[in-house]
Amino acid sequence: MLLVLTIAKFLIVAVFGIYVLRILSPSLKSLASTFSFKHHKEMAVVLWVFVFAFSILVGYQAYWQLFINNALFQKTKELHDPRPWIIEATTIKGTIYDRTHDESKVLAGYTTAEDGQLPHRYYPLGEATAHIIGYSDVERAKSGLEKYYFERLMGQSRTTQEEEDNYLNNKYFRLQPRGSDIVLTLDYELQKTAYEAFGNNKGAVVAIEPATGEILVLISAPSFHPDSVSVDKAWVRIVTDEEGKRLYNRALWGRYPPGSTFKALVACAAIENGLDPIWHIGADGYKPPGVRRKRVFDHERASYRKRGQVWRGHGEMDMTRALVKSSNAYFARLGVTVGDSLMHETARRFGFNQPVQWNASRPELLASLVAFESSFPPTKNAHELAWSSIGQEKMLATPLQLALIASTIANDGVLMKPTIERQEKPAIWNRVISAETARKVRKMMREVVWTRGGTAWRMRMKEVEVGGKTGTAEINLPRKREDGTFEKRIVNNAVFISFAPVDNPKIAIAVIAEGAGYGGAAAAPIAKEIYLRAHELGYFDGTSQNSSSTEN
Repeated sequence: MLLVLTIAKFLIVAVFGIYVLRILSPSLKSLASTFSFKHHKEMAVVLWVFVFAFSILVGYQAYWQLFINNALFQKTKELHDPRPWIIEATTIKGTIYDRTHDESKVLAGYTTAEDGQLPHRYYPLGEATAHIIGYSDVERAKSGLEKYYFERLMGQSRTTQEEEDNYLNNKYFRLQPRGSDIVLTLDYELQKTAYEAFGNNKGAVVAIEPATGEILVLISAPSFHPDSVSVDKAWVRIVTDEEGKRLYNRALWGRYPPGSTFKALVACAAIENGLDPIWHIGADGYKPPGVRRKRVFDHERASYRKRGQVWRGHGEMDMTRALVKSSNAYFARLGVTVGDSLMHETARRFGFNQPVQWNASRPELLASLVAFESSFPPTKNAHELAWSSIGQEKMLATPLQLALIASTIANDGVLMKPTIERQEKPAIWNRVISAETARKVRKMMREVVWTRGGTAWRMRMKEVEVGGKTGTAEINLPRKREDGTFEKRIVNNAVFISFAPVDNPKIAIAVIAEGAGYGGAAAAPIAKEIYLRAHELGYFDGTSQNSSSTEN
């Protein structure tokens, strides 16, 4: 049908062109005399000047369009060309749904036309989904999925048969074009709960379904409301907030020292290689091999000193008790014992030092959805390896990477590719550790929550059994004085990774709260609110319509 319409269009143009030429043929014969200087000198001069100027203009435009690939020219052209924005304003873009595909849980939709006004784009969760959904504005351009999936949302993509049918309907039959809808893996209710629980903290929350890799929650804070992008004063406040960095997607781009949460990965590396040592951990901590190496002390040493007491050490410790107490000395020694090559190989299998492997069949998403690499740099000596093994030194991980660590341990050692679109089938990224190793570490992380004196005791709840690991990462954060100089300031990022329920995990969560203090006190309660809401939604008893396992 499309081929027939195209042929018919060109035939009509050709017939019309022949008809026009026949009408103008007498005029064309006399045109030569008009341009001649012999009979009409003044008119000929004017005509030749016009032809010359017109040729220069056409040549100038052709030169820029055909031979110059200038980013500034393209940007200026896009900014001042109103046609794309007219098309967008008169098109009902596709709706972006949460994982339920429910009309009451829309992430980006359209208002109803009232009083002669055109429908406009609206974002029900506002700030809670701004970094992943993005915005679309005439002056500020686009971001997020509004940018990555623009052609699809506009009904211009033709990748699937459904999109092809929609494209043809828009082109030939509809007065007002409509875009194609998208269903994400995000859970509307959990996303909302996570953002509200985060409060005034800065940082990120990522929640993943371990068995599929589907991202249930992706929060970055502080955020912005997509509607405020079009308001000049609001936009100025957003872009000038240097401390908040509201446009920065901390969940995918933020790289933080993982702190003691990295000890879960060290435990995986040790158990996978047959290590489960019992060591005496004294008050003097652990001194890595070598000359003039800085000792690694446990956090109790400093807290006892503040109270005017003497810390005498932990005494005999196995790996489980060391994880429960989050012993720096034990895991620094354990990392050195495992060795540099095995530590780096295990970290690589978990996703460090490589691009994130998204589970996405759409090339436009693969090319645009960027998550920064988490890095475990090569260590020059035992000192650097010891400090890296407790998540300090030069270790950096994104909140997404930390969620993938928890998710892999929860999924019997299988790392799934993270997924953001519901239609994608689950895909394995890597077999990281054996199922037996994963079960042992899950049991150890359960004890961190449920054993007396465990650092994650605030996660205890009757509704669901949680396993987790707290972290408190020290960072140097320069503060600018009034005179323009900087002072060094050490702050603690609160970090927490977890999964629930322990026996058959359905959700894995990573939380980072910048400068909030201890992971157990500041980050864990945020995860707890998400688990409680997930329990209400039926994630843990199999009654939830949101869980992938209940659909398959």
